[in-house]
Amino acid sequence: MSEILNHRGQYFRVEIDEIVSTDAPDKPTYVARCSSGTRDLADLSRQSCSRLVSATPASSRDEALRQAREWLTNESHAQQPKKAKAGGSALSVLYTVWVIEGDRSSGIDFAEFHDAKAFAAAAEKGSEVTKVGIKNNESPQFLTVWERP
Repeated sequence: MSEILNHRGQYFRVEIDEIVSTDAPDKPTYVARCSSGTRDLADLSRQSCSRLVSATPASSRDEALRQAREWLTNESHAQQPKKAKAGGSALSVLYTVWVIEGDRSSGIDFAEFHDAKAFAAAAEKGSEVTKVGIKNNESPQFLTVWERP
């Protein structure tokens, strides 16, 4: 079942998923997934819930929904534009995660290093991935590199 949240004039669709462990099938936990925001409620039906709410699995659906509300608040504050320092130009560092699968490679850009690092950690789990590295636009050297042994 989808929930609709309104935060700062934007609508978000939130879905709560139940996770059942084979070790404890009588104690399910819950996680939330969220869509991107939209100002028009009619557009929300086309939005997929592709963003996993980063929180520990909750013990109830209500707790998972509360975590989603809190996460949206924190995310919106983190994504607010920061004021440039007076007297200087605002230079931005762009982090690129390079995922190498045999002879194919692809790069995904991130504005924040912790987002790039989290994506790289997830990419390392891919069965076809042979190497994952993070570079930034200020240096040709990899900041971090992981290679399959």
